[in-house]
Amino acid sequence: MFRVALCDDNKEFLVYEEALIELHMKERLIECQCDKYLSGYDLIASGNTLNKYDLFILDYDMIGMTGFDTASRIYELFPEAMVAFATNYYDFTREGYKYNAVRYLVKQEDTFKAELFECIDAVMKKASPKSIVLDLYNRKEEVILDEILYIRSDRHYSHYVIKNAESDNYIRRKSLDEVQSELPEYFVRIHQRIIVNMK
Repeated sequence: MFRVALCDDNKEFLVYEEALIELHMKERLIECQCDKYLSGYDLIASGNTLNKYDLFILDYDMIGMTGFDTASRIYELFPEAMVAFATNYYDFTREGYKYNAVRYLVKQEDTFKAELFECIDAVMKKASPKSIVLDLYNRKEEVILDEILYIRSDRHYSHYVIKNAESDNYIRRKSLDEVQSELPEYFVRIHQRIIVNMK
């Protein structure tokens, strides 16, 4: 699933932006979730869960906490974040380079849609997966990769140890070799029966 955080103090624009993204992802047959925030304060309040987002699209000119202020806080909590800025102004980009944005999107009707789609496609090429769907014994559950601490094998089963999980009932009938093939390179096999999240 591709997750986007949209932050803009204009409700109508948020709805428009979300509809465009959902249309684009539907055409590509990619599952997507957009979460909308009306201020940088609201977005930052989600704290440690920020790492679930593949892309943040921030309005530059928001009341209170600007898009640049919001980006600074996001990077403090989630240094690998992919941030794009959306604005009505052309002259903000020089200051914006300090914030390592992946794209600058100008809110012009004739160009915004194409710029937004190009931004999403570029981020999808760069982004490593943020979550994995585990086909467990009695359910399917999506788990954020960064919350998996380690995986240990026990005969034909793999046991996932998840940060802050309410139970330890994350067990799959899969070999550790199969499990490792699904994971990014920062999951390292440190023992015949253990894979550790090195992050």
